Order: sequence, then structure tokens, then C-alpha cells
Amino acid sequence: MSEIDGGSTINGGSMKADGRREAGERTRQRLVEATLGLLAARGEDAVRLRDITEAAKANVAAVHYHFGSKDALCRHAVEQAVRSQLEDQIAAVRELDEDASLEEIAAAWARPVTDASCGSPCEERARQRIMARVASDPPPELRDWMASELSRADPEFLVPLRRALPGVSDDELRFRLECASGILHFLSSGNMRVDLSGKTSIELARLLTPVIAGALAGAPAASRAAPAAQPV
Repeated sequence: MSEIDGGSTINGGSMKADGRREAGERTRQRLVEATLGLLAARGEDAVRLRDITEAAKANVAAVHYHFGSKDALCRHAVEQAVRSQLEDQIAAVRELDEDASLEEIAAAWARPVTDASCGSPCEERARQRIMARVASDPPPELRDWMASELSRADPEFLVPLRRALPGVSDDELRFRLECASGILHFLSSGNMRVDLSGKTSIELARLLTPVIAGALAGAPAASRAAPAAQPV
């Protein structure tokens, strides 16, 4: 009888511990989601610890328990946003066939942005805006980390580009990829003068894909050459 009672006590304690861990993880996730939304809307300098705790329905002690400080929480949210976008882009590009065209590569690479840019505000759109801000002007403490993450993703994007653009050096492909990234970051920033609020992701992809594909293709050699002099 005592063994049964003892087992019940042990199991009951384990269940309570599991419940506390689950509650703690939910609180942690709410803090991250609230921080993502606030960073996307305002930028880190304008976000106060109180803003985060109110949005997450949590207290300051929870921030210190899970992250140590507001700055550490913000950094975690930024890193999650950047890593999530890169992983979404990598996953989309990996799904391509080996004979994918440049337009198909451009569409897959841009898909996480086009999908998040349309419809109601969501966590994905918040991540896009944070990525745009950090990529254009990373804070000093994130520059090395950002460079490392981009370097990790580069080979994934270069593989299909090499197949679609044989004869173009890796250095030039990286340059074109950087230029195309600038287009995506500007779109993600929400500062475009074109109103995209009424467009679906399919409509946006139709507009964006040829622009991205053009940046990746580069100008044809014939268009760069100076016109031949005409005989007098």
C-alpha cells in the first residue's frame, strides 16, 4: 500500500513539475512573440521592458528568469527572426528541381517574403521587418553573428544559381544575390510607396519574380557594350 501511495506521490510531483515547465515555456514564447511584434513596429530603441511585459501578459521577473535582461531578450528575438527567414528561404530553394529556371529560383527564394507581406499582420511579417532592419544596419553586437548566418546560407542559394547561370563566377553571383536581397529587404521594411495591402501573395509574386530574376541574371553583355560608331 505504501508503495502505491509513494508512487502516486512521485507521479503527482512529476506531473506538477511538467505543468510548471509547460507554463514557463508558454510564458517564454509569449515574451518572444511580444518582443518580435514591438521590434518590428518600433525598433529596439523605442521598446521598453514594460511594453514587452504588458504585451506578453507577463512580469519583469519572467524576463529575467528566462533571458536575463531586456537586451538579451531582444537579441534572442532578432536572432530568431533572422534565422527563421533564412531557414524558410533555404527550405523553399531545396524543393526546386535540378533544372529549375532562374524565374523559379527567384520565386522560391522570395516566397517567404511574398507570403508574409500580404494579408493581416502576423509573426512572419514581424520577422521580415526585423530582418530588413538588421540586414541593412546590424548593431555592432550582431555584425559577426549576422555575417556568419549569411555565410551559412550562401552555399544553399548558390547551388541552383550555378546551374541556372553557368559561367558566372561565385563572386558575381554573390554580388547579384546581395542586390536582390536589397529588393526583398526594402519590400519587407514596409516603406514602399506602392500600396500592397490589397494584393494577394500570388499577385505580389507575379510582380516581384521578374524583378528578382532580372537582378540575378544581370545585364546581358550586349546591352552593356557601347554602340558601334556609324559610318559618316
